Amino acid sequence: MNASSKTATNSVRVITSPQEPYIWRPKWFLAMRFIAITGVSIALIASRTVFHIKTFDFRALWVLTALLLVCNILYVLYYRYARIEGSGDKQTMSKRLVRFITVQINIDLVLLTLMLHFSGGATNPFVFYYFFHTILSTILLSKPAAYTEASLAAVMFSAMTLFEGEGILKHYALFQAKYHTTPLFIISMISAVPSALYITVYLASSIMERLRLHRIELEVTLDEVRRLEMEKSRFLDVVAHDLKSPIASIESLVTSLLSVQGDKIEPSVKQTLERIPKRTKDLISFIQELLEFSRISNLKQITMQFKTLNFLPIVTATVEIYMSQALDKNIRISVQADPDIPPVLGSREHLEHMVSNLVSNAIRYTRENGSVTIKITAKNGDVFLTVADTGIGIPEDALPKIFTDFFRASNAKKFSTSGTGLGMSITKAIVEKHGGTISVQSQEGEGTAFTVRLPAAPRKINSAE
Repeated sequence: MNASSKTATNSVRVITSPQEPYIWRPKWFLAMRFIAITGVSIALIASRTVFHIKTFDFRALWVLTALLLVCNILYVLYYRYARIEGSGDKQTMSKRLVRFITVQINIDLVLLTLMLHFSGGATNPFVFYYFFHTILSTILLSKPAAYTEASLAAVMFSAMTLFEGEGILKHYALFQAKYHTTPLFIISMISAVPSALYITVYLASSIMERLRLHRIELEVTLDEVRRLEMEKSRFLDVVAHDLKSPIASIESLVTSLLSVQGDKIEPSVKQTLERIPKRTKDLISFIQELLEFSRISNLKQITMQFKTLNFLPIVTATVEIYMSQALDKNIRISVQADPDIPPVLGSREHLEHMVSNLVSNAIRYTRENGSVTIKITAKNGDVFLTVADTGIGIPEDALPKIFTDFFRASNAKKFSTSGTGLGMSITKAIVEKHGGTISVQSQEGEGTAFTVRLPAAPRKINSAE
């Protein structure tokens, strides 16, 4: 991605340099205007009913408020149907957005000045809204354009103040005193407000330039992080593949040697050789976990494989694979399921891997004569899988880290030397990439229960594997 520019689908953000336009969320700007219209309406009603002000031209003020509402509706329609963000290159879209925003800001400026004129002119405290207008111009437009808008605001305000003071325009008094006609008041206002507007642009533009530069730096940094993540995944993939073949060959050679020459080998040497296949299997398992960890980090690769699947057969088929391991330890396994389990949208391979990790861990860390219970339920459009065991449990201080890469609890390391610490990390990644969540409840020495929530597939998709 080019660090100098970025576009998004929902809103266009154009960054070419700190001095050029930064169009940010036109929809937000339109929505804020509706809020402003509501605020003006409330202020007009309060002025008449609460403060009993009779000097304002309320008819003109209501007409201007209605005009502002009509203008904003037209802006919304134009924005929606003209598709100023949906076609053309970045430069063309930037120019369209700048024109669109500039028109809105200038019309707002005229309407604000007229509203002030009909409600007290320079004596109205709402004259400070010129500064909000100037700040918005600085945020949404380039620095030269912001100074231009500040100049227009200064000219309009100064003209209104001067003309009302000289009697050229009628003054709708907010206060009984007629200080709006005094030269000191006129000179003070047409000096203070314009200068304050320029200072506001200077300060706001300085802040915006820093924010824009930080945004560019952040985008460059994020791109570099993504690149490094991809490099890491590729490195793990290559290393795992390169290690797997020779290790598998070592295991095969040692197994063949023991099978053919086992009776002729000295007992001490044979005992050492018999350990090799077990160690190589552990190492191959670790490599497979690394490969899966590398693949699972690629979200697009997984979501492309999503299909509508019946979840219950996936669970039962996976549990069958581990029945022999459970029987070796005399562990009772039971599967309980609601009668109507809706299908889920996902990858069969990864869902099987997720269930496999949960079930194999439950069996591994459960002592002989224990039990493992698998429950599948459906509630409120979600499918829940709970794998509970009566095993060694997880220490309380280890629970927050249980889904961390390469983490194994201290009691797990003592109970079983094998294990990569990636199983739960991969399981969590699979669940989250399927739009679900996973939680754990455990007490050391009494057992552990993992609960997975997966969203059910949309009803409009009827076919399920």
